[in-house]
Amino acid sequence: MLIFKGIMDSQGGDILDPTWLRLEGDFDEQVACLFRYVRLSREEVESFRCLFRDVENTLRTQWPGCEVIPFGSVVTGMGIKTSDVDCYVHVSVWHRMAGDNLVITARNLLRRRPDVFAQLFAIAQAKVPIVKFLHTPTRTNCDLSFKSPSGVRNSKLICYLLHLDRRALDLAILVKYWSKVHNLTGTNLMPNYALTLLVIFYLQHIEILPPVCDLQKLVPYDYVDNWNTAFEEREHRSNNEQSLLQILGGFFSYYSSFDFENSIVSPFLGYPIVRECFKKPSDVPEEFDLYKDLYKNGMCQPLKADTPMCVQDPFDHSRNCTVGVFFKLSRKVCSYFKSAAALYESKSSAEYLRALLATAAAGAPSVVAAAARRPAGLQHKVRKPHQNRAFNDLKKAVRNNIHALYAQINKKREKR
Repeated sequence: MLIFKGIMDSQGGDILDPTWLRLEGDFDEQVACLFRYVRLSREEVESFRCLFRDVENTLRTQWPGCEVIPFGSVVTGMGIKTSDVDCYVHVSVWHRMAGDNLVITARNLLRRRPDVFAQLFAIAQAKVPIVKFLHTPTRTNCDLSFKSPSGVRNSKLICYLLHLDRRALDLAILVKYWSKVHNLTGTNLMPNYALTLLVIFYLQHIEILPPVCDLQKLVPYDYVDNWNTAFEEREHRSNNEQSLLQILGGFFSYYSSFDFENSIVSPFLGYPIVRECFKKPSDVPEEFDLYKDLYKNGMCQPLKADTPMCVQDPFDHSRNCTVGVFFKLSRKVCSYFKSAAALYESKSSAEYLRALLATAAAGAPSVVAAAARRPAGLQHKVRKPHQNRAFNDLKKAVRNNIHALYAQINKKREKR
C-alpha cells in the first residue's frame, strides 16, 4: 500500500518528493500502488483530446487543414502526472513557403484565446523552435513544434518496443520516476528521451527487445529528414523470464560498470560500438551505410562521439542524444547508477524501491538532507526539484519576452 502524507497539487508536484511516500507490501505491490498515484490515468490522457482540438481549431484560422500530432510520453505510455504534452503541428508546404515564422504566428494566434491558452511564449531561435503554453481547461503545459515529424516517428518506435513486453514499459516508468525524484533528467539535465533509450538498449542486451536494425530489414524505406524511420511491428517473444525487480536491479548494475568513455550506446544495433569506429567514415560499421552515404554527400554532420556519454538515436545515426550531458552531469548520473546497483545488492526486495527513491548517491544531498541543514525559519523555502525547474522556466520565459520586446523596439527604430 502507498500513502501520500500530503495532498498533490493540480500539477501533481508532490509526487516528485519521495518524503511524502510510505511504501508497504512486496515489491510488485509497491510498484502497482506507485503507478496508480504517479501515472496519468486513462481519463487524464483522454482529456488531452480537448487540448489538441483547441489548438487545432485555433491554428486552422490561419492554416486551414493543419494537423496537431502528439508525441512523447503521452503517446508512449510513459506519461506521469508532471509530464508536459509535446505536439508536432503539420502545416502544408504552401503555408510553409509563405515565409511566415510559424512559431511566432502560432503564438500570436493562441494569444487571441486568453480563456484557453495562458503563459504563452515562443522560443524561435532554438535548434527546434517551439511555442510553450498552459492549456487552462486541462491545466496542462504543452510544447508545439513545427520543424520535423521525427519526434512523432521516434515516439511510435518507442511505443511499439515498450509494449512488446509489460516489463519493458514498467521498467521505463520506474527509471523515469527515479530520475525525476533525484533531479537527473529534465531541462539542462539528461534528456528523458536519452534515458528511455538506455532502458531500451539494456532490454536489447538481455534479449527482451529486438534491435531496431532487425525491424527495418524487411520493410520499404520511409524517410524523414533523410533518415529511414520505417520498421516492422511484429510480435517478439523473449526467453528471458526475469522478474521486474531483477530487471530493474540488472539495469542499474549494467550501467554502473558500462564503459561510457569508450563505447557508443546504439539501440539500432542493440549492442555497444567502439567510439573509434566513428572517427573516420571508412571505419564506420557497414550496418550504417545510410549514414556513410549521407555524410559523404554532405547531407548530415558526423556523429559527435567525443562527449562524456554517447547515446545514438535509433533512426538518425548522426545524432548523439546525450550531446548536452556535460562531464559533471555524466559523473552524477553514473554515481546514481552505482548507488542504485549497490542498494539492489544490499536491500531486500521489500526494501529496495523505498531505498531507491529515498537514497541520494554519494556526495549528492537528498531532498530531506538539504532541508534539514537550513535554519528552522527557512524550512518552508526549500525548493523541490520540480519547483527549481518551474522557476528556471519562468526565468527563461521572462528573458525571452524581454528579447522579443527589444527586437520589436529595434525594428521600429530601423523603420524610422
